[in-house]
Amino acid sequence: MTGPVTTKLKEKVLRVYEQTPDPKLVMCVGACGSTGGVFSESYNLHGPLDAIVPVAVYVPGCPPRPEAIIYGVAQALAKLEALQSAS
Repeated sequence: MTGPVTTKLKEKVLRVYEQTPDPKLVMCVGACGSTGGVFSESYNLHGPLDAIVPVAVYVPGCPPRPEAIIYGVAQALAKLEALQSAS
């Protein structure tokens, strides 16, 4: 997910997370999703993404560099493979 978690977005994030089959991982891309970024003091912000759903991989940056996003995807795939082999 990218961007801040707003009031309207919170319900949608939860619904998509619950409807996704297991095993599942969440990757938070950018500063807005992980800390709120420049919107951290906004009245409409519901906090970081990890307060809503468990996050497995964080990609820092505002905006994150393409190399960081690719690295985050590689880390998520490695964690997903580890989950599948443990089952």
